[in-house]
Amino acid sequence: MSVVYIHVGLPKTGTTHVQNRLWRNRDLALRESGLLYPGNSMADHFHAAVHLQPERYLDWVDPAFADVWPTMVAQMKAWPGSSLISHELFSTANEAQIATLLDDVSFADEVHVIATVRDLARQLPSSWQENVKNQRRASFTEFVESVRAHSRPGPGQPAPADLPAGVAVEEEPFWEFQDYVAILARWAAQVGGDRVHVVTVPRTRGVAGDGLWERFLGVLGVDPDPLTVEVAELNLSLSAAQADCVRALNLRLQPEDIEWQRYENIVKKIVVAQIMGAQPRGPAQGLSASHRVWAASQAQAMTAAITSAGYRVVGSITDLGVSRDVDSATLEPSTDEVLDVALDTLAEVIKVMPIPVEARRLRTRAKDVVRRSRRRLLGLRRVSRDA
Repeated sequence: MSVVYIHVGLPKTGTTHVQNRLWRNRDLALRESGLLYPGNSMADHFHAAVHLQPERYLDWVDPAFADVWPTMVAQMKAWPGSSLISHELFSTANEAQIATLLDDVSFADEVHVIATVRDLARQLPSSWQENVKNQRRASFTEFVESVRAHSRPGPGQPAPADLPAGVAVEEEPFWEFQDYVAILARWAAQVGGDRVHVVTVPRTRGVAGDGLWERFLGVLGVDPDPLTVEVAELNLSLSAAQADCVRALNLRLQPEDIEWQRYENIVKKIVVAQIMGAQPRGPAQGLSASHRVWAASQAQAMTAAITSAGYRVVGSITDLGVSRDVDSATLEPSTDEVLDVALDTLAEVIKVMPIPVEARRLRTRAKDVVRRSRRRLLGLRRVSRDA
């Protein structure tokens, strides 16, 4: 039977790791379990998602990749078993775009939708940190206040609480990617609620046989044991002080100050990934007491909506709850902690940055030429006087 699974994210729920592992094990998955992970490049799933939504992702829609999705469809159509497409940007597809995608895979006997979902207490700091790595300037408190103020409550969900007096926040693009109640409702309306699978991200790592990878493959009916190719963890998590250090740097490195390619190559790939990634990391950013109370209520309403919708939950719905108890990683770091990170990072930059040897030699040679010219000129003047 031909079955197409569509993994729609959500972002920051281990999607990069799952997708990378699927790609590296695609030949084994096809041979051992009959699962086709289509595409000629791992990035093809990204191009499929953005070309489905050209108005929204105009900057990423490249005509050079216009044939990627038709090629993937042809590969899936030719395969009689199960196929999987996966990218977190499918989460923002609207009703018309979903209908277009489903029409393209109408050859399948069944179409199922998978969403990997993580609790708000982990999602909020993780999403804020991702923003910081991409030049955003809002503090964590400002970020959470914006998310809280601009939440889009569905039936049975709490209305946003009033902001503290004098607090003005810009809307953060959080809920459009993280409101799994609304996202799954759009997909369920067209594939049916009984074909929507919610895979919860485990709260603890290292539980044998019950990690995100095993839960995800369980939906596909794939045995994880033959998929032996391991992959490195690509998404680096920073400490609260490290993230706030990058945020402070962003105040001085906005698009009018630095082109994106330079920011990405130097700040993201060198300062964050290589230098900060190799440093000892302190406590991660967490929610304050008041934010936990709000997040707990929001999570309770959202999980109730998921349960009521009758979706198939892999893992436990309690994984998506938020405790009202304050943990040890709640406060934003002090100025001294951020300064320590900045100095440690600068010290490492100085240790590893290349010395401009050629430039120094050229300057030395130029000075030598000037010296010799001056000496020659002085010599000529003496000869002239003696004569």
